[in-house]
Amino acid sequence: MAFGCVPVIMSEYYDLPFNDILDWDKFSVILKEDDALELEKILKSIPEGKYEKMHQNILKVGKHFKWHSPPAKYDEFHLVMYELWKRRHIIRY
Repeated sequence: MAFGCVPVIMSEYYDLPFNDILDWDKFSVILKEDDALELEKILKSIPEGKYEKMHQNILKVGKHFKWHSPPAKYDEFHLVMYELWKRRHIIRY
């Protein structure tokens, strides 16, 4: 993702980072583990226009996966803090 590549995620039960904030279907290919043997066929079947849109979207969301010091607006630090804030009622001290 750091280099603008569309990620291919092969897992059925993986909780993606910032899943409630980012729509992973718009910038990644998510497959079941059983699809591993068909990976090449599946990737080649993605229409060029859809792939280009995914690539454009990965460039847009890339800023959310960068850690700055000091934190920058909407960077990874802020998304992690938002995720923690949302879970504040279940965290026990």
